[in-house]
Amino acid sequence: MIGCIAALYVLGRGWETQLRQEARVQVYFQRELEPEVLHLAQEALRTDPAVAEARYLDPAEASRELEQELGESFVDFLGYVPLPDVMDLTMRPEFGSTEALETAVARLREIPGVTEVVWQADLLSGIEDTIQQLVGPLAVMALLFLVVAVALLHNTIRLTVFARRFIIKTMQLVGAHPRLIRRPFLVQGAMLGVVSGLFSFALVTGLMAFIRSIAGELLAGWSAVHMLALAGGLIGLGALLGWLSTVFAVNRYLRMEMDRLY
Repeated sequence: MIGCIAALYVLGRGWETQLRQEARVQVYFQRELEPEVLHLAQEALRTDPAVAEARYLDPAEASRELEQELGESFVDFLGYVPLPDVMDLTMRPEFGSTEALETAVARLREIPGVTEVVWQADLLSGIEDTIQQLVGPLAVMALLFLVVAVALLHNTIRLTVFARRFIIKTMQLVGAHPRLIRRPFLVQGAMLGVVSGLFSFALVTGLMAFIRSIAGELLAGWSAVHMLALAGGLIGLGALLGWLSTVFAVNRYLRMEMDRLY
């Protein structure tokens, strides 16, 4: 479950980035703007640090498309093209938050020739509110499953050490150093943790493969790097928990009096 929550967190960050990139910004220019001023304004938009991609929407072409959709020519009726010059901007992911976009939009409004900047504030606010609502429950679930994992692994290792408590005490009585006594148990505890991590990784990988076979687009943000990081995290966490549990279990019997072993 910890691996699934970690994978969900990584995928959620990828989905968040994709959603933020969908929040486009449209910049409207003044009508009958001089070509030189319009060109300078377009270049200022393209080179802005918050802009990933800028696409110019030609008003004449947009009017023709609108006429095809409506089935009538309003340009001939009006005698001019009613649509203004527009730039459609795709913002960089690092500038996708509401606060960063407000700063960028304020900067874009200062460009000469720009009359209005329209952006999807409601969409971004909804995305951020949803993320804030999910972070808390996911963190609580991860902590809960971590406690359960520690308890299960600790009890398993305690039972393993309990079955050999007389061996530990015998080695201690014949003068074996505590470090020498702990060593084989620590290796075994770490190996139990590694096996548990591998088993968990196999289950998460199987779940990912199942999801990919049904809806592969949901795993668009999942890469081999994430897979390796997940494998290393689960195996490392398992080994650490196994090692720590073994240390506590063995030390308990090293300090225990002989009559209490029974």
